[in-house]
Amino acid sequence: MDALAFGAEVVAVSASGVLAPGPLFVANVMYGTRQGALSGIKVAHGHAVVESTVIAVIAAGLFSASAFIADYADIVTIFGGVSIIGFAIVQIISIVAARKKSDQKKKIETRKGPFATGVAFSALNPFFLVWWLTVGLKLISDSAAFGSVTGPALLFGMHVWMDYAWLAATAYLASKGSSVLKSKYYRVLMLGLTGLLLYYGAQFLTSGIMIK
Repeated sequence: MDALAFGAEVVAVSASGVLAPGPLFVANVMYGTRQGALSGIKVAHGHAVVESTVIAVIAAGLFSASAFIADYADIVTIFGGVSIIGFAIVQIISIVAARKKSDQKKKIETRKGPFATGVAFSALNPFFLVWWLTVGLKLISDSAAFGSVTGPALLFGMHVWMDYAWLAATAYLASKGSSVLKSKYYRVLMLGLTGLLLYYGAQFLTSGIMIK
């Protein structure tokens, strides 16, 4: 397989994971309404840190997909659900108690939020991990044709640009959409997105308990 054919495979297969709606996407849109495309890039940074680590660990053969899923899927799912629900609760409190003027501390925390969210919602998202341990495994296996180190690095580069493009673009569109909404409808939008986060969190938590 040449690099061009491999690149086409990576893009086609990666789309199933990159474009799939989920907690990371919802959180990205929420931050995008406040900070625009820059927040999407920050979320992508956090996501990329986790994703590069997962690819490296799998490529190194430190664990098998079946063993990992059997031993840790319930723990990851439960912690993922709890973290998402916690984030949603914080968002609800923030929306209800919102003031037009924020103090400097809150502004600093907001700037740091997207990156941390990118890390947490990737590392604690069982569907993200399972995707790489199932669908992504074939890509990692195919990348070995280009070398044990070069191959996974090439795969990461061909995949991660899609995350950056998608998250930055959707965050930008969210910022443009929010700018034309009156504050009352803006809060309704944010509460609706928070409701989606609660749904995902409850779904993950329930799944983790059922696995146990």
